[in-house]
Amino acid sequence: MRIPEHIIDQVRSQVDIVDVIGEHVKLKRTNKNFLGLCPFHNEKTPSFNVNPERGIYKCFGCGKAGNVITFVEEHLHMGFVDAVKHLARRSGIEIPEEQRDDPTGELARKDAALRALREAADYYRSIVRTSDGAPARAFFAKRGFGDEISEAFKLGAAPASWDAGMKHLLERGFAIEHLVDAGLVITREDGKTYDRFRGRAMFAISDDAGRVVGFSARTLTDEPGQPKYVNSPQSIVFDKSRVLYGLDRAKRSITEHRTAILVEGQADVISLHQAGFTATVASSGTALTQDQLRLIKRYADTIVLIFDSDEAGQKAITRGIELGLAGGFDVKCVLLPPGTDPDSLVRERGPETLRSLIDGAPSWLVYQTDRFQRMGLLDDPVQQAKAVRTMLEWIGSVPDTLRHQFLVRDLAERFRLDERLLGSELSQITNRKPAQRFDQRPDTRQQSIMQPVGPETKVASRPIAVLLPPERELIRVAMTLEDGLSFLLNGFHVTEKTFWSEGGQRIFRRILIAEVEHGEWVQQVLNDEELTTDERRELADILFAVSSPSDAWGRFNVDVPTYDIARPVRDALLNIEIHRLHQRIDIMTQTIETTIDIDERKRFMYQITAMIKRREDLRRCFDTDPKDLSWQHDVSVL
Repeated sequence: MRIPEHIIDQVRSQVDIVDVIGEHVKLKRTNKNFLGLCPFHNEKTPSFNVNPERGIYKCFGCGKAGNVITFVEEHLHMGFVDAVKHLARRSGIEIPEEQRDDPTGELARKDAALRALREAADYYRSIVRTSDGAPARAFFAKRGFGDEISEAFKLGAAPASWDAGMKHLLERGFAIEHLVDAGLVITREDGKTYDRFRGRAMFAISDDAGRVVGFSARTLTDEPGQPKYVNSPQSIVFDKSRVLYGLDRAKRSITEHRTAILVEGQADVISLHQAGFTATVASSGTALTQDQLRLIKRYADTIVLIFDSDEAGQKAITRGIELGLAGGFDVKCVLLPPGTDPDSLVRERGPETLRSLIDGAPSWLVYQTDRFQRMGLLDDPVQQAKAVRTMLEWIGSVPDTLRHQFLVRDLAERFRLDERLLGSELSQITNRKPAQRFDQRPDTRQQSIMQPVGPETKVASRPIAVLLPPERELIRVAMTLEDGLSFLLNGFHVTEKTFWSEGGQRIFRRILIAEVEHGEWVQQVLNDEELTTDERRELADILFAVSSPSDAWGRFNVDVPTYDIARPVRDALLNIEIHRLHQRIDIMTQTIETTIDIDERKRFMYQITAMIKRREDLRRCFDTDPKDLSWQHDVSVL
């Protein structure tokens, strides 16, 4: 699929790079830039800079640089097209269907299903304001959901009709197949089709990009035999094990504190968000899964589990502990008062009560030990050993092995056991079943040629530069100086062939094309999918490094010298030509070693001598007038 340039332009103009990166990196404003810890390498001192004015980022620790599309490509491991699509979705930008390469029709089916779900959410929102929506309205009011939070979470109502929703969507141009794919209708064996959701309060379920992918429908009657909730089925757009309810609205708050609050139900999420706990999410009609925790791992390092106080809720917390530890989280648990859930606690006792419980939430180890104690599992040595071994297995699953020793120490203190004994037991457990991070997946992508690999490789090395230093200078002039490109073309006759590297030639060629087609072309080149990720990163790096004398110097009556563009451009061109001669001399020297014919060897020697002389002549040109370009035409010696 090739995305039209105007769509890329729209994505670039509407997407805030600080907002996007801020979901993954805790940023702090420093003058015109934002600063944070680099997400691409481990560091303790922030060196990751984001410049919102230019729409680029740069890490001065590992050298990573790029724009908002590059960041999504590298941090979320997406290709260029998927990165643009991801950013377009979060900004509500639609990519024309006719542009898609979709030989199987799968993408078109998904698009139609998503559009049907979006239209259905709007329909249910409109119904809740009518007489048909009065029961749902009363239910939401009883829960204390105000208009603002109801709008934010797309709360609605399905009319008590067998086919009202289906008719509405068919009138909007959708086909029955689209509604089946979206999980909005059910087709019986006799071929008759009817609405899946009827006479219920509707909770729209969105993915982390904010797209409606399903619904959870709550009954409003006490009719016997009716399930309390009816949820969307698994579909081509909805996988309940991979969706967290409320994550699209919670991820900014989660990122800010690197902490997520996990609850069980949709009502819990909405109540807590309304009460100010905006980092709250819930599983969608399923027990907590590994895939759901992988989603949270993008934004959080700590999870706080707040499930119901009944036995089912406590078992859910135990599963959350097990999965959370294996996922590398710091896990904390909140024990609610008997007979309460997060929703009722906030409504009946106020947000302050829950806030104090969260602030004082014990670690998973303390919580689970107390739970074993309440269950009577610590009343005899056999049960105690079983409980300790269970927690040792959890500790063994923690991917950060450095934490093992500290966790074992805490466990030993909790049970008054010998720390060395527990350490030995843990070693046996991990040797029997090596701990593996549940979120680790085989990386089948091709190893980047920019990084060396081999047994001696200890850490990821910095990417090899796409451009020679003098080539970077020419690109910098073209992209950052007023009329810089025109100066290169007309003043120094720079062409694509002026560049020695393949990357330099490709970048300059795309610059020339963008300048002709777009006029304001800098951002076009930054997002040009014809360039590699490394080439686009190199361009962003060049832009980020640009600086100019501060206007504040004027207060000190200091004359800032006028920048002489001719000399650095001339020097860059000389250095590129000298580098080219170096390469030709090296190649010809190697060729002579394998040449047997004496006359041929003499011819090669003559050419090498001429090139060496030419190289020395070029070096002397550094001391001449930068506007003297006669050296560009003096190639007779070659």
